[in-house]
Amino acid sequence: MIYLILAIVGSGVIPVIFRAFDTWRINLFWTIPANYVTCVLVGNLLSGGALNLPDLVAQPWIGFAVVQGLLLAVNFYLLAYTAQRAGVAIAALASRLSVAIPSLLAFVLYGDSLTVVKIAGLIAALLALYLCTAPEKISTVTTARLFQLMPLMVFVTFGCYFSILKYLQTYYLDAGSYHAYVMSGFIFAFLSSVAIGVVRGVFSSAAFHMKHVLAGIGLGGVNYVAVYALLRVLGLHGWESSQLFPIYSVGVVAVSAILAVLLFRENLSRKKTLGLLVGLVAVALLNR
Repeated sequence: MIYLILAIVGSGVIPVIFRAFDTWRINLFWTIPANYVTCVLVGNLLSGGALNLPDLVAQPWIGFAVVQGLLLAVNFYLLAYTAQRAGVAIAALASRLSVAIPSLLAFVLYGDSLTVVKIAGLIAALLALYLCTAPEKISTVTTARLFQLMPLMVFVTFGCYFSILKYLQTYYLDAGSYHAYVMSGFIFAFLSSVAIGVVRGVFSSAAFHMKHVLAGIGLGGVNYVAVYALLRVLGLHGWESSQLFPIYSVGVVAVSAILAVLLFRENLSRKKTLGLLVGLVAVALLNR
């Protein structure tokens, strides 16, 4: 249960951190690579120095790590842009509705039980996510465009990321290799984020400030714990991923919404309040 709490709180805090970065004028193209370096260092520390590059390259899952590293980098930039330009709520919508993809795949690939109660719980969870995160109205052209493109992009990339993570946890990984896999994913995420920055030509000494690196260090600690904890949660015995993904996502949205209200005075409307209540119903159904 502790890993589920860590995964929910860690993932729920990340969109809020990105929202704060906008206020603090943090340069994401310096911060996100620093975040991934921190993730690797934290993982190496927690695993007792398990980072061995030749061994990592020889692992059968290394190709998946490359793909997930690229997805991590792309996801973070998309999530940050959405949170800063359209708000924490829209960022949560764009990322958390993506659990529909691995949840549905679980019935096909992993033989998850399909019952009327579970289907009702999954539908309730998706409804709760929508109610909690959908804006009251699209007020600007920029926001309208974000709703046309950004949610779709983030939905697909996050859905692919979660699906690959569960597939690997089922067929390739065990508790002894979790740290190694997470670290390898972050190594390739770092390389991908640097490549994105180089292509966009955003790295310059004039844009560099130590606060960007410090922000990345703080983000990296939270990020590593969130991903590692989620991987451990997916490996819990007696739980099916079609249950865990909706519960995890409803929890993440609830944490993000509450923090957004407390820290940024984002409005918790009747629709969002109803969404949280529906989310509680979904959790109850999925745990039956």
